[in-house]
Amino acid sequence: MNKPMPVNVFGDGVSDDTDGIQALLDSGASTVFLPKPSQNYLISRTLRVHSGQTLQLERTAVIKLANHAHAHMLTNADHDSGNSMISVTGGIWDGNNAYQTCDYHQGVDWHVPYDPMRYLGVLIQFNNVTDLRISNLTLKDPEAFGIQLGYLQRFSVEDITFDYNMLRLNMDGVHLNGNCRQGRIANLKGATNDDMVALNADDGWMYEMSRGPIEDIQVDGLWAENGYTAVRMLSSGSPISRVRVSNIFGSFRYFVTNFTNETAHPDEPSEISDIVIDGVFCSKPTTPMPNPLDSDDWGCHNRPFFWVEPHTHVRNLNLQNIIRRERLENAPPTVFVSENSTIDHLAISNASINNEASTPLDFIVNEGTIGSLQISSVHMNASEDDAKGNMLVNRGSIRQQTCSNCDVAE
Repeated sequence: MNKPMPVNVFGDGVSDDTDGIQALLDSGASTVFLPKPSQNYLISRTLRVHSGQTLQLERTAVIKLANHAHAHMLTNADHDSGNSMISVTGGIWDGNNAYQTCDYHQGVDWHVPYDPMRYLGVLIQFNNVTDLRISNLTLKDPEAFGIQLGYLQRFSVEDITFDYNMLRLNMDGVHLNGNCRQGRIANLKGATNDDMVALNADDGWMYEMSRGPIEDIQVDGLWAENGYTAVRMLSSGSPISRVRVSNIFGSFRYFVTNFTNETAHPDEPSEISDIVIDGVFCSKPTTPMPNPLDSDDWGCHNRPFFWVEPHTHVRNLNLQNIIRRERLENAPPTVFVSENSTIDHLAISNASINNEASTPLDFIVNEGTIGSLQISSVHMNASEDDAKGNMLVNRGSIRQQTCSNCDVAE
């Protein structure tokens, strides 16, 4: 009986290594190491990892998507029945977006349903996995998302660097779809050209890989200068609950966190509950991006730090340890609750707002409905008399309000 011919992994950055790497993954090995001393791997199709398997690369090894491959780089082997115990660690995953075009950027109607065979511009996509770990890698130049995840239980995404050329719209960092539970996302650094972390229980249309609850999630440690949005939560029919976000650093053009319903599923209510955001050390950028896209105009800097968007319902939101040092003129408020939105209970504690600009900076602007507002230990400091802002501007409804140990100082 003839033995199958071995499939080589060249690692020279020129030869196609897809078959060789996939053969290693299909070998049944529990740990797949890409051969040393090679450091540059080229792939032209999606690699598929099996249950009980670890794919391990050197931290500086480059795995690059070939020109015009139009394929996701990595996924799990069985989206239908599911996989378990998968780990991916190391490597610089280069989506080579200058030479790819996904359906989203081709102008295809993005209202069409999700199709697993469609190229959505994602570098790493896992769907229906229990016990997943992604760690110690760099995500470089995707057409759209760096990582897209759905139908997960017990997962971690940690120690990730984003190296994005900002060439495309919709360049998320870590994007969760529905039915994700008991996860940790930690230690992410580098600016993205959309949400650094997106928790989208309902995504709508082309990108809705899965729709359902997102619950019991921890996000800890985000660093970006001139970033887009740190964390987004979108609920339009499916609940998001029990999320803790900690330690956000740097500057963000749009939001630190926004809570939204949007129109992913028209007329379906949002339900976002038991959210804690603890430790924000951020400001607005004072200069535009070096090479902004046409859609990324300077006006985006007028978005608040925390925004509850119209038609969004947040049941319980706790903001604590918010440190903001602002130098941007005409900067937006720290918290903005939109018209036709509701927060049942909003608690804000231990905040320090230092306004070094010459224009006023308000802390909370409410145009919606707040059931209970509790503010404690908030200090607002302005470098000039004319720059003193208001602790609270209420143009909506607040049923119950308490404020303790708060001051507005020069």
